[in-house]
Amino acid sequence: MAGTAPVRDGEFVEMATRRFREALTERVQAHEQAGHQLRQTLGEPGDLGERAVLATVPEPSPWDEVAGPFTRSEGAQARLGGISRQAVVAKAARRRLLRVVTADGVHLYPVWQFAATGGLLPGLAEVLALFPEHDVDGWTLAGWLRTLEPELGEAPLDGLLRGDLEHVQAVARSVRQRLAA
Repeated sequence: MAGTAPVRDGEFVEMATRRFREALTERVQAHEQAGHQLRQTLGEPGDLGERAVLATVPEPSPWDEVAGPFTRSEGAQARLGGISRQAVVAKAARRRLLRVVTADGVHLYPVWQFAATGGLLPGLAEVLALFPEHDVDGWTLAGWLRTLEPELGEAPLDGLLRGDLEHVQAVARSVRQRLAA
């Protein structure tokens, strides 16, 4: 993995492109060695690149400041280790993954819920499970997780990032009714 030193926009794109090229070359070679037809397996090269960006690079949105940035299902799949779209939907339906739904029915997943190493942030699934989707919509829950909670003295997400799961869960239980209203 690359370091966390700041990079300029052009450098960022160049570094990402270089790493993408390396990883893609490895996959292409593996498919070729297995005797697969690349276009049948991977689709058209330009479409593959576009799908890769759509799956992993969040789109800017006015909601980013409050609850985002967001990724689509493909990005959630990639961040959860390549699980299927159905598994992402099932996790979200059981509130083991936070999903928000736009007015036009698009399912989005806040990027901040994923650990840098993959999977969900530790403890988040346990907190999410306290708020059934039919009681508290994803937008409300995302806003609560990212906003200062007086009972915690910080945003619940910050408490989880510090590893204070028990305290965040206790507060979540007490505010569940307020958020469901």
